[in-house]
Amino acid sequence: MKTGTIKFSYRNPQPVKGWGCRFDSLTELRFAISVIEDHALMRSPVSLYFHPGSGQLAHFPKSAYRRYTPDFLIRNYETKKATLVEIKPRAFEDQSSLALHQLVANNYIRSLKLDWQYKVIFDDQIILSAEQLTQYHDCLQLATKDRFKWYEEYYKRITGNAHLTAHKSNAEMKFLMRGWLPEK
Repeated sequence: MKTGTIKFSYRNPQPVKGWGCRFDSLTELRFAISVIEDHALMRSPVSLYFHPGSGQLAHFPKSAYRRYTPDFLIRNYETKKATLVEIKPRAFEDQSSLALHQLVANNYIRSLKLDWQYKVIFDDQIILSAEQLTQYHDCLQLATKDRFKWYEEYYKRITGNAHLTAHKSNAEMKFLMRGWLPEK
């Protein structure tokens, strides 16, 4: 039997979007639901410009350079560990772009002396609790245009924060970016 890898091709994702936040797919929404109780999170936290041949970073866009934007920055409330996350379908596992993006992200983290790590999370690694799964299925029952409103309400209920990722306070941003908590 002949074996080989199947080339992965994207299908049109179902975006979940609204003012201040956008998920490119329901997989990203599922990931956000899975971590929101234990982690501060930000969608598309940084754009990294790099030379595609060498992976060398550029501080601003240059011709012949490409842009890579990881999906999330998360930081665990308890351990204070931060992770720059890329969400991909498992079928994307063997794509060469993943290694290049990992190199670029790690160069960025190292050059800015951040305490982050970079991680690719595949869709089959996102595990929801029974309650989270129920909530996710409730969201799926809604019309596509109503899903962001659902996420907004879910975010407020779980975090107690009335603001979405694009509207974080300075204290929340300091925690996400550097792990610094406000003084008491």
